[in-house]
Amino acid sequence: MKIRNRKSAIHIIADAVIAVALSAAVIITAVFIVRSSDESRKNENLRIIEKGVRKAATECYAVEGFYPESIEYLKENYSLYIDENICIVHYSPVSSNIMPDIRVLAK
Repeated sequence: MKIRNRKSAIHIIADAVIAVALSAAVIITAVFIVRSSDESRKNENLRIIEKGVRKAATECYAVEGFYPESIEYLKENYSLYIDENICIVHYSPVSSNIMPDIRVLAK
């Protein structure tokens, strides 16, 4: 069996290509994980905002006996804050005694 002391140019190039490919795979995986995490965070924020709007509407119904006609009423009287730079809140009242249709969409 012959022992190689020197690497040929082909082996050096092959090792470099493998190193570059592995580095690229690690970078691509890291980018994918960061993007996935960011998307999950955004979805969670939207869910929290929707939950807050529903809670304020339910509190209004419990205290005053009706669901408000607009989201503005909740903002003024129930300290509801919505960051309108990140989302759009669709608030569609059905009746004074039926929970409004509430949807929160990302901008």
